[in-house]
Amino acid sequence: MAAVEQVAQRPPTRLTATVAPRRLPHLPGLDGVRAIAVVAVLLYHLGLPWARGGFLGVDVFLVLSGFLVGTLVLDEVESTGGFRTGRFLVRRVRRLVPALLVLLVAVAGAGLVVRDTLTTLRGDLLAALTYTTNWWQVAADRTYFELTGRPPLLQHLWTLAVEGQFYLVMPLFALLLLRVGRVRAGRVAAVLALVSALWMAVLALRGGMPVPQDPTRVYVGTDTRAAGLLLGVAAATVWRPWRTWTSGVTWRTERGDPVRRFEAGVADVLGAVALVGVLACVVLVDEYSTTLYRGGFLAFAALALVLVGAAADPAGMLGRALGRQPLRWLGERSYAIYLWHWPVLTLLRPEQDLSLPGPLEDALRVAVTLVLAEASYRWVEQPVRRGALGRLVRRARTPGPQRRRALVGAVGGVTAAVLLVGTLGVAVARTPAAPTGAASVIGAAVPAQDVTPPPDPAQQPAPDATPVPDAAAPAAQPTAPAPPPEEVGTVSAYGDSVMLGAAAELETHGVAADAAVSRQMGTMTDLVLDAAAAGTLGHTVVVHGGTNGPVAEDDLRRLLDATRDRRVFVVNVRVPRPWEQYDNELFARVVAEYPHAHLLDWKAQGDAHPEWFYDDGIHLRENGGRQGYADWLWQEIQPRG
Repeated sequence: MAAVEQVAQRPPTRLTATVAPRRLPHLPGLDGVRAIAVVAVLLYHLGLPWARGGFLGVDVFLVLSGFLVGTLVLDEVESTGGFRTGRFLVRRVRRLVPALLVLLVAVAGAGLVVRDTLTTLRGDLLAALTYTTNWWQVAADRTYFELTGRPPLLQHLWTLAVEGQFYLVMPLFALLLLRVGRVRAGRVAAVLALVSALWMAVLALRGGMPVPQDPTRVYVGTDTRAAGLLLGVAAATVWRPWRTWTSGVTWRTERGDPVRRFEAGVADVLGAVALVGVLACVVLVDEYSTTLYRGGFLAFAALALVLVGAAADPAGMLGRALGRQPLRWLGERSYAIYLWHWPVLTLLRPEQDLSLPGPLEDALRVAVTLVLAEASYRWVEQPVRRGALGRLVRRARTPGPQRRRALVGAVGGVTAAVLLVGTLGVAVARTPAAPTGAASVIGAAVPAQDVTPPPDPAQQPAPDATPVPDAAAPAAQPTAPAPPPEEVGTVSAYGDSVMLGAAAELETHGVAADAAVSRQMGTMTDLVLDAAAAGTLGHTVVVHGGTNGPVAEDDLRRLLDATRDRRVFVVNVRVPRPWEQYDNELFARVVAEYPHAHLLDWKAQGDAHPEWFYDDGIHLRENGGRQGYADWLWQEIQPRG
């Protein structure tokens, strides 16, 4: 102790000795980075239009995780000359799994009450427990960005799965360190990051660039999202500014060194630029940006890496600024906030599960998230870090009152979690008044792959489920279909669940709708081309696609190029999802290039008649909406005198 005080009293001087601490010191600046990342994700999932790129907060987490885990592995290899895989994995489990288990128990309890979540919850729980959520979503043909109704409660855990799978290969990195050394191992990690980004681009191109029809496989795959983690690992081999701190020397003394002042100043400047860049991406980028899957994620990961590296320098101003409240509070609870925010937002949907003024709804959802995150951090994460599990196990092994208290405490904690979120589920599992003559369906479930199923005319959907058609109910047949005017000729109409909902009403105008649930524009184009080749395509062609995801420009142009001898009407979309603007801008730009094609503005027509739609803002109500759509469409395709 005296030696430490003596070193601390020395005047500022350049530090030449390097003593590597056996444990990574707490770096408050990284708490600020975590706070920025989790707030970005939260704002994105709240649906705020000025945070379209908030999903990139996940990439900040991946880079930060790679940097910290790479540092831990490197420190152990250098300080001990070896690496204990079991100890490393046990530490990861102790850090991450207890809070996750509490979440899973609570979500399972909520699922027993909010019944429309059970269809996806059964498989999702097992996938979450085995850290395979990302590949489970791919195998189940989930569309990550393109769900209506109530999304799966555990959809967000794909990121934990990617990180968990990455931890399993970190012992190979330790072996590489032992064989080739720190510098070469870092180079290998950097090269693998580039390979991962290139593989993402290849898969995206196969899926239909510039934007994949369904980016889920590319977006959640461990192989395609490893670039950020690997960049973090590579950076850990060359940038550990806290290790210049000789044991016992204060940060103030360190900052007195001119070399360290220069290094910290450069890091601050680069970090500030990176911070501005990260925030700009959160505001300007969206998940369907054409550059994301062609190196954009890698570029953003590099930007985030600069921010992480600068914040990790305890001698820099940026790290000290990011380490202050309230950023530090949010950062320390970022894991818990991420765990709880998605189930809370999914169970408390505006205008469906809540009936409050707009700002109050979001405020309530955020408040519930923070309360649950604080409870998780204070009563689960922190006690486990301080050895609560070990003490509980020791008490459970001890005969007598201590064993009983341990068992009662464990059972009581699980029961409290179930009751807490179960009560929340009861509060939101309500059914609105059914319209006259309609039955009420409680807990109707929507299959994950059915993006936009249409409502059943005989049923009023619950607010927490997208309306599901009754397969057994035959479509209403018109008594006397009116033949189309001579100028219109025969009409071939192709669409998705929006058009399917109004199929009977279109039939009264003599329009037979070829529509199906979750149909994409590429499929509609193929159907039109097949009908043209078979000689069955009508003189007037109507196509209403894009509800279920972004439209590939190639599909739209194939459709228009192959129908130059027809009257073609392309209907734009009204869908409160991020791709609405992308699709409608694409339709407006491309259709204008083809004289035989016309653009029908369903977006404007729908906005003028919000009473036509169910709560999801997409599907047409039986009373008024379906007839309104059919009459509007029929009127729009009439020749203009």
